[in-house]
Amino acid sequence: MHTTWTDGSAPVAEMHARAVAEGLKTILFSEHARKSSVDWFPRFAAEVRAISDQRCRALVGVECKIEDFGGAVDTVPAILAECDLVMASVHRFPGESGITTGTTGNYSPEQAVDIEFRLSLAAMDNPAVDILGHPFGMSIARFKTSPPWELFQALVDKAAATGVAFEVNARYHPDPWALIEACRKAGAPLSLGSNAHTPDEVGLIGRLLQREVQ
Repeated sequence: MHTTWTDGSAPVAEMHARAVAEGLKTILFSEHARKSSVDWFPRFAAEVRAISDQRCRALVGVECKIEDFGGAVDTVPAILAECDLVMASVHRFPGESGITTGTTGNYSPEQAVDIEFRLSLAAMDNPAVDILGHPFGMSIARFKTSPPWELFQALVDKAAATGVAFEVNARYHPDPWALIEACRKAGAPLSLGSNAHTPDEVGLIGRLLQREVQ
């Protein structure tokens, strides 16, 4: 989840209170951060760690972008040292800067899928990375394309081999149960992500999974 420290709409305490009300037992404050975020990140981490309500454990995390095909991520040791978990996500492609929307950069959907796939594979070899955030989220949201299932399966298999958790994300993945079953069969670690930016989105992935079962 994200708070007013970056692009969320509510402060840490309010998001945590909503998690308690939803009956959640563990949550990750996966705040967006870059190499330049060292000026505020320790204060954010301290605020999360100051939560004393044991009904819901609050973890300090960072969501950072995957920078290149070598698996580098946009963070620094000082931020990593504050984190319980590190999430790496494809937020833009190598060489892009600023806010990227639509098909900026003249990539075809097929090229976008290939680039995102290779960036994701590389990031899972980075020992600092604990979670692969919203796999193929860029291709799905920005390029409006559905990557072939075999590529999702390849990322799941890579997660099983590396121990990096595959995030099933309520915002990006239209068939979360299929991904959960793939992770179970492969023995891949799994992260259930609501991608909450508002209190009403806290616990979204759980509600989505329950609706699909019913």
